[in-house]
Formats: sequence, structure tokens, C-alpha cells
Amino acid sequence: MNTILSAAEYSKIRNSLWAPPDPALIAAYAQQFRSARPYPHLVMDRLFDPAHLSAVLKESPDIRHEAWEPHYTRLQSKKILNSLEDMPPAMLAYFETLHSAAFVSFLETLTGLSGLQPDLTLYGGGLHEARHDGHFEIHVDFQKHPDTKLRNALVVITYLNEGWQEGDGGELELWDAFACRPEVQVAPLFGRTLIMEQSEIALHGYPHPLTTGSRRALITYFYKHDLHVFERQFESTHYLRRPGLPADRRLQMAIRDYLPKPAVSALRRLRSHFVHRKLK
Repeated sequence: MNTILSAAEYSKIRNSLWAPPDPALIAAYAQQFRSARPYPHLVMDRLFDPAHLSAVLKESPDIRHEAWEPHYTRLQSKKILNSLEDMPPAMLAYFETLHSAAFVSFLETLTGLSGLQPDLTLYGGGLHEARHDGHFEIHVDFQKHPDTKLRNALVVITYLNEGWQEGDGGELELWDAFACRPEVQVAPLFGRTLIMEQSEIALHGYPHPLTTGSRRALITYFYKHDLHVFERQFESTHYLRRPGLPADRRLQMAIRDYLPKPAVSALRRLRSHFVHRKLK
């Protein structure tokens, strides 16, 4: 899928995508990040060049159907592309920019989280696309990487939804884990970026099915060393049994709790690939 570009062409693409904000602005953003409720996060518009993000969108129809990783269950309905080999140039440049030392340094200054490490395998990240009726139940993300065992410390989400309007659905809800209710809604506007600290209380999701169109987001996780991560944190998504949870979703949560993890994963893959083939 990757188009062969010259070194000069590739450098031009990356340099046009992002430039570090003014230090005074970063200091103000850092204060907003740390004081945000229900947990540290920051919403930024136009952090990345809109023309580059539009190029990512224009390339996406060319992605092979087989390159997508489907996730179609009662708890989430979407597909993911996280294979760098299958990414078109503009999308690949986006992720390589976020993995760069300059961008990681920007995140460390903004968040106060030192020693952040990017994940070049894009585990759990990449391009996420949900279509009509797509959703993702309220959850806490995996807390450690299954291979490196590093702690999942931060996520950066950039939305690619041109023409999104209120009522289309897909707003990301940030929940207060102690009050068990949503406190913030983030509209998935084109060019909007959410920088969100990860923890055992960082509940979020878009549980209400989309009413129209597609919801696309570029997602990147960053990690830290944590001596205690091995025992107390989990490697898979943890869902919230929230008030008003539909019965079919509650049932799937019970199945996830009852069956061994390999069996749950096998059933998910079987159903997801069946639905994915039907959508081809």
C-alpha cells in the first residue's frame, strides 16, 4: 500500500503536518490539562495541518478490505487499521510524526509525564472507523502493553469527521468513575485532537450508536515504565456496568467474566470476521 516517495518528498509531508506551539501556549495548555475533570485531558483544534488530515481521508478508500482488523461485538462496533505496511503515505507520516522525539518531548512538557515512549507497533491504535450503528461502550483502556509490559500512560486521538453535526452521534463521553456519570462530551469534529491521560479511572466511550455516516479517528498510545504494572493492571479493555446498560451488552460482559480469555478472544474474532465479510 505504501507509495514510494523520495526522502525530500517524505520530509516535506512530515514538516507540514505539525509544528510545536509557542512555549507560553504550552504552559497554558499544561495548566488546562492538569486541572481538567474528570481526569487530566486537553482538547485542541487544528493542532495538525487540516490539509494533511484531508489527505489522510482521501487515501482511506484505497485501503485493502483485508488490512482492517474488525471489532464487531455488542460492546463495540468498528474496524481498525494499525498495520504500518498497509498505510498510505499521509497516514503513515502522521503516525511517524507522533512517534518522533520532537512530538514526544512536546507531550512530556504538556502533560508533566516524563519518560514517555511511543509504540511503533500501534497496538490498539491506528485508524479507527465506525459506521452507521457503530459504538464503543464505556470502558477503561488496557493498562499495560501485552508484549513490552509498559504502562499505558497517554493517548492522543485526532478526529477526521468532515461535516460532523450535532445529532450525528459519536461524541466521546468522559465519565467520572466515582459519580458513575458522564462529565464531559468531546464532539468528534474534523481536526480536533484529544490528549488524555490513561489510568484505572479514565472511563470513556461513545455508547450511543451512530445515526449517520462514519466516525474516524487516528489513535496513538504512549507508555511509561512502572515497577508495579505487572501485578495490578490489566492487558485488555475493562467495561463499566453503568446504569441503563442494555441487556445484550450486560450479557456479553458476563460472558467475558465467565469464559477464559482465549475463548472470549476466539468468539470475538469469529463474529467480527463474519460481520466484516458481510460488509465488504
